[in-house]
Amino acid sequence: MMYRRLLFVCTLLYSYCYSVAQSKNDLSTIQLSGKALDAATGKPVEYASVVLLHLPDSTVAYGMYTKPDGSFRFAGIAAGPYVLRITFMGYDKLEKALQVTAAKPALALGALKMQGAGKTLSTVEVKAEKPAFSMQIDRQVFDAGSLVTADGGTGTDILKNIPSVEVDIDDNISLRGKSVTIYVDGKPSPFGDPKTALQMIPAETIERVEVINNPSARFEAQGGGGIINIVLKKDKAIGYNVMVNAGAATRGQYYGSANANLRMRRFNFFGNYYGRYDNRNGSGYSNRQNLVPDSSNTSYFTQVSRNTSKNSSHGGRLGLDYYLDDHNTITLVQGLNFGNGNSEDNILLSYLDADKQPLRYGNRNNTSDHYNPNTHTNLHFRHTTDTEDEELTAYVSYSNNHGSNNSYYYTLYEKPGNSGTDDPDQQSNTGRSHNQFLNAQADYTTPLGEKGKLEAGFRATARKNENDYNALLYNWDNQAYEKSEQLSNSYEYKENVYAGYANMAGALGNLGYQVGARVEQASLKGYSYSRDTSVDNRFFNIFPSVFLKYNLPHNEDQSLIFNYATRVDRPNFDELLPYVNNSDPQNIRVGNPELQPSLTHKFEVNYSSYFPESRDFLNTGVYYSQANDDIDRISTLDTTTGVTTTMPMNLATDQDWGGNFTYQLHIFRWWNVTSNFNLEYSRLTGAGDNSTLSNEYVTYGVRVNSNLRLPARFNVQLQGHYRSPRVLPQGTFRAMNGMDLGIRKEMLKNNALAISLNISDLLNTQQFSTRYETDAFIQNYERKRATRFIRLNLRYRFGKMDPNLFKKKRQPDEPVEEIPGQEGMQRL
Repeated sequence: MMYRRLLFVCTLLYSYCYSVAQSKNDLSTIQLSGKALDAATGKPVEYASVVLLHLPDSTVAYGMYTKPDGSFRFAGIAAGPYVLRITFMGYDKLEKALQVTAAKPALALGALKMQGAGKTLSTVEVKAEKPAFSMQIDRQVFDAGSLVTADGGTGTDILKNIPSVEVDIDDNISLRGKSVTIYVDGKPSPFGDPKTALQMIPAETIERVEVINNPSARFEAQGGGGIINIVLKKDKAIGYNVMVNAGAATRGQYYGSANANLRMRRFNFFGNYYGRYDNRNGSGYSNRQNLVPDSSNTSYFTQVSRNTSKNSSHGGRLGLDYYLDDHNTITLVQGLNFGNGNSEDNILLSYLDADKQPLRYGNRNNTSDHYNPNTHTNLHFRHTTDTEDEELTAYVSYSNNHGSNNSYYYTLYEKPGNSGTDDPDQQSNTGRSHNQFLNAQADYTTPLGEKGKLEAGFRATARKNENDYNALLYNWDNQAYEKSEQLSNSYEYKENVYAGYANMAGALGNLGYQVGARVEQASLKGYSYSRDTSVDNRFFNIFPSVFLKYNLPHNEDQSLIFNYATRVDRPNFDELLPYVNNSDPQNIRVGNPELQPSLTHKFEVNYSSYFPESRDFLNTGVYYSQANDDIDRISTLDTTTGVTTTMPMNLATDQDWGGNFTYQLHIFRWWNVTSNFNLEYSRLTGAGDNSTLSNEYVTYGVRVNSNLRLPARFNVQLQGHYRSPRVLPQGTFRAMNGMDLGIRKEMLKNNALAISLNISDLLNTQQFSTRYETDAFIQNYERKRATRFIRLNLRYRFGKMDPNLFKKKRQPDEPVEEIPGQEGMQRL
């Protein structure tokens, strides 16, 4: 380190003397600027050595280190030929020949992407690899390509490998146990709920995943857990690139996708198409003890269920980037998605008295089918200037989603000893929905002073959900179906959110900061035509955020990050919808139009350290969050009918103290292990009528990911996770664990062909279990889906990247045309 600093000081002295000498003969004010970025993650390369070398003798003309954001700027450069050289430990040397002329006094090289260094050791091929994990001032970044166990899956399978992210048995996503908002390429997903959004994205099209636990004021405030940003692959280099993917799994799953882009000078066409068929089965078991027997003297109730489902989906997107010039780009994207499927549930019901003698039996059969076509359109504009870090972006997106759902319930009750049966209960349901989402946003960023930056913007969103649900009950007296006013519901819901924000960032020595605030005005209106009830809520909130990053002065590979932000959980359409879901006759679910938003305060401190010699990485931190008016589900027992009703409610204050530890260890150059441990203490404090729901607990989770790069281009990944029991307001989520194995074989030149074999849930241990304990009942509930399967996946890539591929033959006297959007490739 001392040698590097001495060398740098000497370089600066030489550069200064040389520039003074040149200035006597050349009063030029030519400036040269650029930014060094990690080619894999896009993260700035801090404190890299940047020098300009004279041609042809390679003597040093100018030198400096890159700033914390990776940028550099030389001023007062003399005209002439140079070589730009950027070096930093862990990266290959980057060199670029430049011809500096007085005709262009401000040369902006743009982003200069540095590749990770690699070597060949004995018979093991070791290549430059993308970092599997990196820490930035406001987010954690995970390389999706390194997740072998997700090959052939969807965005949901990618997130199953990310620390702190939880995916339950129904593929619902949460972050540290809280709700999460899904972004795609930095914009809110047009598909509504996170589950739907992720199931429509093939894993092979994802470049990286960004986990933002505490989003800054730039992002929308919705989602107590934070934001997960899915960054899709898209190449902008001149030429074409195509990736096709296909596979099958033992559980009856077939899928395929194609992802391609074509760059022709000012135009960049990109798109993808996917198709997927899925056949699944599952089972469930419930055992409830009624502490207060119902009117039929039922003290114990059990039910056993078996279910099958068949789902298919296909769709894709087509987009165009048009580079008007070096500073203006227009992007248009159109997406289409279609999903349909059917399912069948068979439920056996048993009603027992206090001596566990049967009172009656029931056999319930539920069948359903659905069809959901979705479209979404996005128009994006980006404007940059010759001023570094000055940018204006704006976009408008619109999605239009339809849905039709039909179901049929048939229940036959029988008394013991064939003493007689009642007429079966028959119910026929039809549902129609129409959801629209309009989103408009503009953001402006500009330098502020020598090291600062100011960004500001506004956003407007409008959601409209229309739902028409008709439940028909069969009347055996009239021999006809009749509409049930209690179960049917026709509902309209509108949500409008208007927001503005401002962020100011800068640096004071080794301390980088970003402070800002976001203002949101939300309006939530809903009306039930069938019940003549309405919801009309307006909320005005200010969401401050503070981010601090301190680079330790004596070790540039260590940093300390602090952040604070506020978030909000506004009740969604399904939670507010006041209709009764009686698909399970003994456990019905209802909405709650009186739900109010839950506001969360979040603090987090993280320490990160990179070890250049071993390439190991450490990130550890502590966090605290407090959610006021926390939204959770409460179950109550009707002591007359013996039916439980589950409803979302604003229950309590939820306080969470936690610690997180992640370490990536390179045991050998070809074997690394990433371990994550999370420990959390939570306390629920109820108030008023909910004071009895107060509870506290300690939970922890462990995730270990082992990656081996073996000879003959084999990659092996073994991933295991365990989460301890977690307490609910009325009970406990039981422990969950699982293990996945993935093997990938890469072949052909540039690894164009890859074959993957994955075994999911290797030990067949993943299941969903809960235990509820109240004054009225005790219930144990278990659900299991087919989670262990073998999946075979093939991926083939081909293409050609060549700046001259589509260039016409130039006449000798014809001027050279610069290509917009090709940062760092201009002729200078």
